[in-house]
Amino acid sequence: MIQNSIKTILKNIKMKTTNPQPSLPHIGTMLRAHIKKHRLFRSVLARMLGKPDSVVLRYEKRESLQCSLLWELSLAIKHNFFADLAAQLPLDFTTNAPDPTLPLQERIAILEEENKVLKTKVETLMAVVGK
Repeated sequence: MIQNSIKTILKNIKMKTTNPQPSLPHIGTMLRAHIKKHRLFRSVLARMLGKPDSVVLRYEKRESLQCSLLWELSLAIKHNFFADLAAQLPLDFTTNAPDPTLPLQERIAILEEENKVLKTKVETLMAVVGK
């Protein structure tokens, strides 16, 4: 019984070392990069958040932020930091978010079907003209 539990522990340790989890992105660095790229003034952002200027500087230095703070920043800057984070996760992860490409996929399917019909008509026309 003890051997089985030891084997289980060793197996779990081995799985953790062979399948490393993606590292947590530094949220402050993401915020700093966005501020720099879009040439935003920290003082203006702080005023939009209703906080002192020093708070924005502290946010930039923090590795992680609470969701509520990230939400406030996203609304103030009008930038979706959550999507930036989601883009860094592995593609095989699931989500409950609606697929924004679904209408486009449906349109592609309709056009492909229409293309098949038109190809058939062209082949028929070529056969008649060729005779």
